[in-house]
Amino acid sequence: MGKSPLPTMGDVARHAGVSPATVARVLYNAGTVSAEKKQRIEAALEATGYRPNIVARGLRTQRSWTIGMIVVDGTINPFFTHLTQAVRTEALDRGYNVLVYNHGMSAKREADAVSNLIQQRADAVIFSYGVAAENMAPLVEAGIPIVQVERDLTLTTHSVLIDPVPGISEAINHLVELGHQRIAYIGGDPKLYPRPRPHGSTMEEDRLRAYQSAMEANGLRVSDGMIQLGLYFSPAGNPITDEGRKLTHQLMAQKDRPTAILASGDTLAAGTLQELSQMGIAVPQDVSVIGFDNSIADLLTPPLSSIGRPLQEMGIAALDLAISAISDVAMKKETIRFPTKLIIRRSTGPLAKT
Repeated sequence: MGKSPLPTMGDVARHAGVSPATVARVLYNAGTVSAEKKQRIEAALEATGYRPNIVARGLRTQRSWTIGMIVVDGTINPFFTHLTQAVRTEALDRGYNVLVYNHGMSAKREADAVSNLIQQRADAVIFSYGVAAENMAPLVEAGIPIVQVERDLTLTTHSVLIDPVPGISEAINHLVELGHQRIAYIGGDPKLYPRPRPHGSTMEEDRLRAYQSAMEANGLRVSDGMIQLGLYFSPAGNPITDEGRKLTHQLMAQKDRPTAILASGDTLAAGTLQELSQMGIAVPQDVSVIGFDNSIADLLTPPLSSIGRPLQEMGIAALDLAISAISDVAMKKETIRFPTKLIIRRSTGPLAKT
């Protein structure tokens, strides 16, 4: 005996004595329906079992049981893929769907994603990370909670951030213990990423300052040219590692070359490894390399020492904040800050003897 077919919107409409269009208006909150018809449709939904886990529950609680995620792009940096997966897995266990949009650093695409999520009646939206603070305004006006991950553009939302200081301090200390003194830094240029500073500084400024402070704490002078700043990744259409290769080439073109390089992103560090290999410079025998993100570090050759943050815990914390804010609209804005930690692999080694 075959299985009974799943109920359709037409089944609900026939049971309630209304048109399918009227059922759709109730399901998607897309128009005015009389209280009497809405009651009949809700009863028909219960009777037919049409999408009971999400729709019927949403009609009772005024929730869609959907959380939106607006991220940069997992193809640019696997960090966003790992974070999204952590949120999706945890959300599924708690009965929520997750709709993910990539903006690729486009403010227009971010605005379109916000508009779509409002139309989809998302209960909360997680950004990692936002491009334009003004794009969050429609969500605030609609009463939809916002959680920003890693970077925050405004103090008016919940945030899950990281502290780069512990990991960068560990990285510099590790290199110094290996005998390195000429330790260079490549990273995002704050001038190329003119973001709001709700906490007084941007992520780019925080990471650069952490490097400078760690060098100073070890009694090391940051000589001219040892800091090379640019983009985190190359513009669309170019190999993603080109920017890291360019910054590394500028470092190694100097008379007093660095013996170690700290990159503020694994994608930049991947470019560093490629450029050093092209130049015939061995890692770590000639130059040690450390990345930041711990996103693709164990896939590179040699496996990359990298500064990581607890992505699983960050994703769960963001979801916790979102769900708490859904339940309590008056919830006080909260910021959770996670430490960073150096993961040592085979891209760092003792200073070569001359």
